[in-house]
Amino acid sequence: AELAAVVRAFEKFSEPINLVTDSAYVAGVVSRAEQAVLKDIEDGHLHRLLSKLIYLVSQREHPFYVMHVRSHTDLPGEIAEGNRKADSLAAPAEMARLPDIFQQAKLSHQQYHQNIPGLIRQFQLTRSQARAIVATCPNCQLQAVPSLGVGVNP
Repeated sequence: AELAAVVRAFEKFSEPINLVTDSAYVAGVVSRAEQAVLKDIEDGHLHRLLSKLIYLVSQREHPFYVMHVRSHTDLPGEIAEGNRKADSLAAPAEMARLPDIFQQAKLSHQQYHQNIPGLIRQFQLTRSQARAIVATCPNCQLQAVPSLGVGVNP
C-alpha cells in the first residue's frame, strides 16, 4: 500500500516534495530508483509499480527527499502524527501488505545486492539474517571471493 501511495504522490506532485514513510523497504527502493534497472519480477503488480516509480523519479525535474521513520511509535510531533494519518489512509489501498522485514530485505537484495553491513543498517537485521540473504543470492555467489579462516597466514 505504501509503495502505491508513493507512486501516486510522484504522479500528483511535480514540485519539490518530502516523503515520509515507515517502510524501510519503500524508503530504500525510492532512494535508489533514479536510473535503476529493473530485473524480472514474478509479481506483475509489483513490477508495474516499480517500473512506474523508476520512470517518474528518473523524469522528475524537481528534487525530492525520502525519510524513514519507525512505525507504530507514540512519539509526539508532526511527522509521527502525519505518519499515523498516512497509515490509516494507505491501508485500504490497492496493493497487498508488504512482506515482513526479512522478506523485504530479501526482495531489496535481489534488486540492489547490498552487502551484509548495508542490509543490517537498512533493515535492522541480525548479522546472521543478513549473511543468510547474501549467502543464498546466486548473483552474489558468482562475485564472492573465497575467504581464509581467521588467523591463517597465506
